[in-house]
Amino acid sequence: MTLLFILWIITAFISIFSGTYSIGPLEAISNLDELSRTIFFQIRIPRVLMATIAGGTLALAGAALQALFRNSLASPFTLGISGGASLGALLAIRSGLAVGVLGFSMVSISAFVFSILTMLFVYTISKVGGVVATGRLLLAGVVANFLYASIVMFIQFFSTFTESLQTMRWIMGSLDVVGFDTVWKTLIFVIPGCAILLSLTKDMNLFGLGDDVASSLGVNVRRMEKKIYFATSLAAGAVISVTGPIGFVGLIIPHILRMLLGVDNRIILPSSFLLGATFLTAADTLSRTIISPVEIPVGIITASIGGVFFLWLLIRTKKEIII
Repeated sequence: MTLLFILWIITAFISIFSGTYSIGPLEAISNLDELSRTIFFQIRIPRVLMATIAGGTLALAGAALQALFRNSLASPFTLGISGGASLGALLAIRSGLAVGVLGFSMVSISAFVFSILTMLFVYTISKVGGVVATGRLLLAGVVANFLYASIVMFIQFFSTFTESLQTMRWIMGSLDVVGFDTVWKTLIFVIPGCAILLSLTKDMNLFGLGDDVASSLGVNVRRMEKKIYFATSLAAGAVISVTGPIGFVGLIIPHILRMLLGVDNRIILPSSFLLGATFLTAADTLSRTIISPVEIPVGIITASIGGVFFLWLLIRTKKEIII
């Protein structure tokens, strides 16, 4: 994990000093002019922090869901959780509910409610005889995604050109944040969600041996499942309400780490956060510089990488998946 942390530090450093407007490290520690100071402290640093939070959270949530369902294809994106959170956030924004309630954003609350309802829907549909069937799990996620996509298109149909353009831009996934306010508000939901997931790593390891074995060793399986549903929905919903549905981070990162580090969730989950943060920070840097000054939504970059990886994963595990 130390190496992963160092890798994130290097990636974050490169990202902060990359962009259309050139700011060098030596210039940053000297006196910056007003424009450079604004770009550096109000755009670059908050953006890198949001990429770290979003990438780490989505990867951590994906690792937890894969451990829960014992399925390497499970992630917030493939199970429809991202789609549910996106729809919830979009409905809140379009309804004019972007205001705060008791200090909490209604957009984040709506995203959380829709994401946890999606989780419950997918889990209920995929259960056969008290056991989660892998094929039904994936199909339920696909159905949820198509259902949410149809509702989003319905909303788009009755939108003005400006609203439609804003929605389309948001759906593509973006880390275009200004200032630290959004970062702190996102952390209010992300920190408890991630803390809950990290506290369950030992139980996840025992659960991997089977329900009966885990129960005999003192794991309250139903309580653990409910905690994972709540925590992943809370953390992922908060991130998606800000960034939009950035896909495949929660699928790629945990799977790569399991191939490299084994199946111990006490190592996989925190490592997933660090590598996910590094991956999304690097993807965002690429999106800002690949055809500068035009900025590509980061969701396009992650989808391009994730789509190829997902196909490879499906081919690799085709004998294990029966749909």
